[in-house]
Amino acid sequence: MKYCSLLAGVAIVLSGCASTEVKVKPEDQIVGVWHLKDYGSGNYEYSQLGFTSSGRKCVVSVSMNGNGIPVLDYYDNTWKIKNGVLESTVGDSPSSSLPKGYLIKDNIKQLNANELVVQMDGYGAPLEKHQKLHGVNPERICQLVENYAGSLKRNNT
Repeated sequence: MKYCSLLAGVAIVLSGCASTEVKVKPEDQIVGVWHLKDYGSGNYEYSQLGFTSSGRKCVVSVSMNGNGIPVLDYYDNTWKIKNGVLESTVGDSPSSSLPKGYLIKDNIKQLNANELVVQMDGYGAPLEKHQKLHGVNPERICQLVENYAGSLKRNNT
């Protein structure tokens, strides 16, 4: 009987150890490539975001307006997470609405291994829902951004 009590105590201790949860910092969870899911209203948008561990955020985006005219955009930004807010500082972009140095603040609503949900700070923006693309290197998105930006600059000179 005393051995049964001892075994029961060891089993309880071991089961407590097995349920220990490993916390992953948001800065580590966000690194990778994310696909922006369509909002369901407004212009149709297809976008992929690459977050590197060195703090670079590269975005390739194609949107279709109501007339079906495609617009290709790119962003080469830096990022950090501060108090649950994803802060992105615009680096290189053809967008006149987001000039170099502009600070974008996205409130992180959800971040896990598969999903990132953010809402831009300020004016009631829609939730932006992203799905993680496992196994895709974020540097690949950054290389596409660099190549496209370089080709635009060469064509404009």
